[in-house]
Amino acid sequence: MAVILIIFMLVIKKMKHIVKIQAEIIRKSALIAFLLIFSLPVSSQHQPDFSKKGEIHDRVIHLWNTRYRDHFASEIERRLFRDGDVYVLYDVQIGGLQSFVEMTRRCRDTPQIAELADLLTPVFSVLKPVSDADSSTGWICTGGNICTAYGFIGKEVPLCSVQFLGLLGALATSISENIPPHQQTAVQKAFVSGAFNTMSVQLNRWLTAGYFASVDRRLHTVPADIKDGSSRNFFSDRDLWYLTVLSDMSELHRFGIQPSGEDGKKAFEDLQQKKEGIRKTFDLFLARTVLSPSANGVRADLDKGFWKYYFDNRYAGYSGSLSPVGWENGSGGKPEMKVQVKWDSAYIAQDAGWDISHSRRLVPALETFVRNRDNIKAIWGYDNPAFDPAALRKAFANQVVEKIWNGDMKYPLFSNFWSGDNGWYRVAYANQTGRQFAGYPPYGLTISMADGGYPVWSAFNPTLNQIFRNIFQLSQTEDDTAGSFALKHYRGLFGSGPDRASIRNFSFLSDLVELPFAD
Repeated sequence: MAVILIIFMLVIKKMKHIVKIQAEIIRKSALIAFLLIFSLPVSSQHQPDFSKKGEIHDRVIHLWNTRYRDHFASEIERRLFRDGDVYVLYDVQIGGLQSFVEMTRRCRDTPQIAELADLLTPVFSVLKPVSDADSSTGWICTGGNICTAYGFIGKEVPLCSVQFLGLLGALATSISENIPPHQQTAVQKAFVSGAFNTMSVQLNRWLTAGYFASVDRRLHTVPADIKDGSSRNFFSDRDLWYLTVLSDMSELHRFGIQPSGEDGKKAFEDLQQKKEGIRKTFDLFLARTVLSPSANGVRADLDKGFWKYYFDNRYAGYSGSLSPVGWENGSGGKPEMKVQVKWDSAYIAQDAGWDISHSRRLVPALETFVRNRDNIKAIWGYDNPAFDPAALRKAFANQVVEKIWNGDMKYPLFSNFWSGDNGWYRVAYANQTGRQFAGYPPYGLTISMADGGYPVWSAFNPTLNQIFRNIFQLSQTEDDTAGSFALKHYRGLFGSGPDRASIRNFSFLSDLVELPFAD
């Protein structure tokens, strides 16, 4: 018995020794794993789920439910209904709603699609005749700082209106695609037909014989013809929005949607008689899209060389750190602008066209062109074989990677101009209104690449996919160096507390949902 007891005690002692060794192995393994994890780049520590119903999608829906649904409703109520400021139409489109609408389309978020219809339907009630001589309706500015400063009180501001129509068209087509007619509420049906009515009336008013004459003239203009800073030869943001709205209208019509009023029905019939001019406007977009050889096939520039003498771009070739202008107190203590870098003709950027902030209009335009290539042909008769929206979208994505991005994957920056030029933009912009704005320095528009809708192009270029993933990681970083960089160039995407829920963050996150898996 004693021998058995001795053997048992020896076994217990041996087991304790083994357990102690195993515990030490586990402890050391855990320490090694910890050190390995935290020695990896930020992007390797956590791979966020960008998929539908994933963590980023859930975060966007949470932001909408807790902050931005009420925020946009409040802005529309205060600025449009109370103050009569039509620039709110511009601001809500560019300030996050377009990206959110497109996310809800991709993810078939029908509860949020319904809430968007509820949010925007009241805007139709503010439409009124544009003048005593023209009973067709529009949004008329009756207040607000910008309308007051520029003398727009009592007038329609077409850019604000057509940009907002781009948002209405996106939501109307999303409803038609994602909610079957028998499941649509009365509000949703009224929104879709009301949007079609409003789009028809306003497009018909703007697409005049004079407008189409300007399209025809610009079709025959080349960069060598540009001699001054006039904008009359540009392919403008309004031109692109016209085409975007016409594309959405073609989709609604093919869905069997009819304008809600007699004025809209008559306007849509009138537009059917303007097909030749509409076709030329699409041709103008193609003519101003300059294709060049690319490592990924081709890349695309927009209005290359047409904006070289434009006042806002006069310092596009100057990339110094010293601001071209500053302000100092003059007589009576009133600030006076001081030129710090005298303008020189060497600062003209010969290839300058659109800047990367305004170019964000390309994203919704190309999305609807891709969806509606056949519808555009059927409704507007446009059948130019060179019009390949999917290929153009990829070419513009290639331009971002090969000409606009600074080539730094860890700390990505983007040139101010679509051509790749990176000088100062909008020096002393709106100084005549008393605004003291020096301008955007080199890389000063970088944030536009993150919050301008461009992340959805990640599907068409793997490098762009990785760039936007890394920008997301920058927005989450706790590293001091990376944090300082993000605060400087991506403010609004970065930080804790309110910064994490900024409009820019809301827009950026919306565009990231359904981001393709990294290669």
